[in-house]
Amino acid sequence: MFSLFATPLGWLMKICYKVVGNYAVALLLFTLITRILMLPLSIKQQKSTARMALIQPELEKLKKKYGKNQEKLNEETMALYQKSGVNPMASCLPMLITMLILFSMIPVIYGPLTYVSDLNEDHIQKSNNTITEIATVSKDIAGAETTMAKLLEENGNDFNKVKAVVVNGDDKNYKNTYKLFGYEDDDDQSEKDEKNKMWNEVVEIFKKHPDIDTYITNSEYVSQSLVVSRPELTTFDFVDKQKIEKSGKDYSDILPDDVKDYARNFSYEIFGISLGEIPSFSSALVLIPILSFVLQLATTILSNYFNKKNNPAANMGKGMKIMLFLLPLFSLWIAFSYPAGLGLYWIYSSFFAMIQTIFLNKIYNPAHIREMVEIEMEKKKEQRKNGKKSFMEKALEYQQEQRGVKPSDDDEDKEDEVDESSLSKAELKELQRKKLNEARKRMAEKYGDEYKEE
Repeated sequence: MFSLFATPLGWLMKICYKVVGNYAVALLLFTLITRILMLPLSIKQQKSTARMALIQPELEKLKKKYGKNQEKLNEETMALYQKSGVNPMASCLPMLITMLILFSMIPVIYGPLTYVSDLNEDHIQKSNNTITEIATVSKDIAGAETTMAKLLEENGNDFNKVKAVVVNGDDKNYKNTYKLFGYEDDDDQSEKDEKNKMWNEVVEIFKKHPDIDTYITNSEYVSQSLVVSRPELTTFDFVDKQKIEKSGKDYSDILPDDVKDYARNFSYEIFGISLGEIPSFSSALVLIPILSFVLQLATTILSNYFNKKNNPAANMGKGMKIMLFLLPLFSLWIAFSYPAGLGLYWIYSSFFAMIQTIFLNKIYNPAHIREMVEIEMEKKKEQRKNGKKSFMEKALEYQQEQRGVKPSDDDEDKEDEVDESSLSKAELKELQRKKLNEARKRMAEKYGDEYKEE
């Protein structure tokens, strides 16, 4: 599912990168744009939160009045929500979209060439396959505590004999190599031909670079946590000028020419460190998870501060108190588990969330919302006259139907309302008697009792 949303996000990232020419800065621009696009939802959420603060005293009264009748409490609560223009689910949608963007960004961060460049997709795939194949063989060879150079020396520089050693389903040291290049005698011939072709391509690389296995398994030059699972990020290790100078080796010619040239000019770093690396305590990138945690915690605390300020009567439940620290801890885990680019995106997102929280709470505070509610109430009266109903009104009607009350009853009551101040004492007493009898009739209908009018 996340890969589906990664495609349009990749298009946006491509535009951002072409504008600024640096992936870290493009992420900043990307985050700003997505935050602006989500602003209407955030405003709607803030309005709903402010309205909730306004009706909190009335909610407490309903709980005291109907606490023993949950069905009636739910109905009256929904009626109050509808009257006040409150959608209790409004706060969920922005959070869900934020999480959706976050996890959809993982493929984009992992595949900057795939999503941001205009390179031929087949060439990118060819590059990724080559790196995966070389890395798989090299890791198994290193796991057997040997090197390709030693294997060739032991087998008379014959790659066919080396293949018999490393592409061996019975040798646990080379199980991954066997999965990639091995086959059974009764396998489809086309599959055999494809795997033989793959092995011959690997052989050609080892003939040209006999010691490439020691390079690709050296964590000083290549990220071992990504080289097999995320080969596209390893592309940047092969073209890194500093690593080439430090090792004295240049293996970039194993990549397709267009991929190699694009990767050399692609700015996928921050402060000289690749955004494809996963942060660790031994790297300067450790600052990214720390900043991610601090900013997310600050955002959560700030949001909680405004909630208390705008709604002093509301009590924070245990669930909310847990959430206060759960999201920051989640951001810390994300930043340590995925490439630095994703943690950087979370930092940007938390920073803009802080600014947005302050901005919205200054503008859409309870006092301002109270004025807006009064205006909206007048508009809703006009809409009801025209037969238009909100989602909350429809939900309330459904609840009434479920308990056997006609949805039109409430509207009829409203239409039959009279100005009591214009009635005489006798007329007022008669009106009150009718209302009481009507209420008793409804209760009798609800519980199946016999009703006798007094």
